[in-house]
Amino acid sequence: MRLIVKNLNILRSILNAINTSFEVKEIVESAGDNLPNLFQFSALGVLWKEESTLYLYQEESCPPSFTQELAVNMVRVFSILGEEPNDLSRVTLQVEKRKLRPSHMAMDPKATLKSYLILPLAVEEEIVGCASLNSDQPNAYDAQDLQFFSVIGYQMAATLKHFQRFSSVKTMAVFDTLTTLYNRRYFEERLVVEAQKSFYGGSSLSLVMVDIDHFKKVNDTFGHTEGDKVLQEIASLLKASVRKKDTVARYGGEEFILILPEAGVEEATMISERIRKLVEKTLFDVGQAHINLTVSLGISNFPGHRARTKEDLVKMADQALYDAKRGGRNRVCVFNPG
Repeated sequence: MRLIVKNLNILRSILNAINTSFEVKEIVESAGDNLPNLFQFSALGVLWKEESTLYLYQEESCPPSFTQELAVNMVRVFSILGEEPNDLSRVTLQVEKRKLRPSHMAMDPKATLKSYLILPLAVEEEIVGCASLNSDQPNAYDAQDLQFFSVIGYQMAATLKHFQRFSSVKTMAVFDTLTTLYNRRYFEERLVVEAQKSFYGGSSLSLVMVDIDHFKKVNDTFGHTEGDKVLQEIASLLKASVRKKDTVARYGGEEFILILPEAGVEEATMISERIRKLVEKTLFDVGQAHINLTVSLGISNFPGHRARTKEDLVKMADQALYDAKRGGRNRVCVFNPG
């Protein structure tokens, strides 16, 4: 009786640790840190369907062959349930090794998978993944282990489902659904952060506003569906032309905006020219035609243009873009206060 009560208390601690986790890897680590108090295992596995990722928490002496065997087994069982992925090559492995047993009980380098418990992780009739306990010892698990692990699995599934929903909401809140660039709302939030760093830290900050020249003609001639394809391709070209630390966002319609931290006017101009030339030389497939397009770009900079607020920076970039349009399009203009 005392053992059952003890195990129930351990189970309660494990469930609480899982429930308060904030990412899948943390779920696996929370469970892995606590599960040895209930079960003997060589590796804990959690396969999350959403990311096609298999997270493994395993004994540090676990040989690669054992890892491969249990991974293949988990994907095989998951596939039997009628779920993808059905091939290990389509799964990303993330392995965390810990000391789960005394040194004198290290795993044999030729150890094989002798026992396992695998549970589908299901919430509201949707299978979001599966979890497994794996051992190099035969007959490692019994009916009581299955009962306890089932309760743990249910909590894992509920937490993973919460992540799934949160991820979906976060994506909608941050990204433009058509181009997959950041949306205007995120741009404005990011600009607050970068402007504060620059205004108070004294580092340089540039904005680049980009507009597709004569884009209305594309929509009028080929239709909005083809116009959307152009927007998507332009978005890809923009992402390919900037640095990792830069932010590329859809500002609205056919306008885009770039935040370039620690970039002076010269570097911002270089990046803008790279974009302009790349777009100019690209042939866009629109309907049955191949067409050339160009973009106009306007640059503003702190401290170069003496902006006092982030709103000033946006207005200056917009003014520079207007100058580029008025000057004949397909050009880069830097804000001129004159």
